[in-house]
Amino acid sequence: MIPIDNCKLLITCCNENGGLYLIQFKDQQYELKKILNIECRGVAKYGSSFVIISNTDGILILDENLNIIKRKALPKELDLHGVAIDNDKAYIVETKTNSIGIYDLQNSMERIDEITFSPENEDVCHVNDLFMANDKLYVSMFSYPLKKNFLSFVSYSPQKTIQQGVILEYSLQERKISKICHDKLFQPHSVLLYGDQLYYCVSSKLLVKRNEDVIFKGLGYTRGLAIKNQMMFIGQSESRHLEILLEEHTNLLLDCGIYVHDIDTKLSSFIHIPSKEIYGILVI
Repeated sequence: MIPIDNCKLLITCCNENGGLYLIQFKDQQYELKKILNIECRGVAKYGSSFVIISNTDGILILDENLNIIKRKALPKELDLHGVAIDNDKAYIVETKTNSIGIYDLQNSMERIDEITFSPENEDVCHVNDLFMANDKLYVSMFSYPLKKNFLSFVSYSPQKTIQQGVILEYSLQERKISKICHDKLFQPHSVLLYGDQLYYCVSSKLLVKRNEDVIFKGLGYTRGLAIKNQMMFIGQSESRHLEILLEEHTNLLLDCGIYVHDIDTKLSSFIHIPSKEIYGILVI
């Protein structure tokens, strides 16, 4: 393994064989432990606790020892994805309705407001992840401007789709989209602002970008991203549509896991995760 500072990661895995994992790096060794055996998606720090979003179990709050202390079921048809926390409010992506639901974590975790990107009551833009900084939300979605024929824009084949995914900036103060930060992306996920630079995965291209620059290319579907100093942690899921991907790539890695990538040296290690799909990664 490449040299890495001591740290801990929470890793969420979604869909079939999902779960919450903890990896502890210490003295150039690592220990992997499964914490929850349920489908998990968005993950965020909440004071000394953690918020986990599950499409099957709703909102979960875990204490500092990763025990569940509070939970709230939500309708499965919302197709929940990412989460960001502001004080005692959780901003949760409700992909099915092109919305970000705002939930009060102190008072029975009730839904108190929303941000909506389309009046359509169906998934037309596939909002998935978000990151909050300085009263702004940075949001990733597969399609924008919004189109009714959504499926034609998320077709897996690069030859058959219009690559119009975006990372947009939304002003919480003005309650409107401020700007499109990046566009013409093929299935973007895992947006992250770190050191005033915007990082994100272009999942179907197997990439991580920093602003407009490609800084990492994996061997499978990239989703899940965290950074600590010069070290970047990138999730990789088992790739689908292999026959199409192999038209563009000379080799693929079928394993699910995380890359530990040193941005400075450009060297990486890969750690297998016994699941199929990584969703989120959080340094704790």
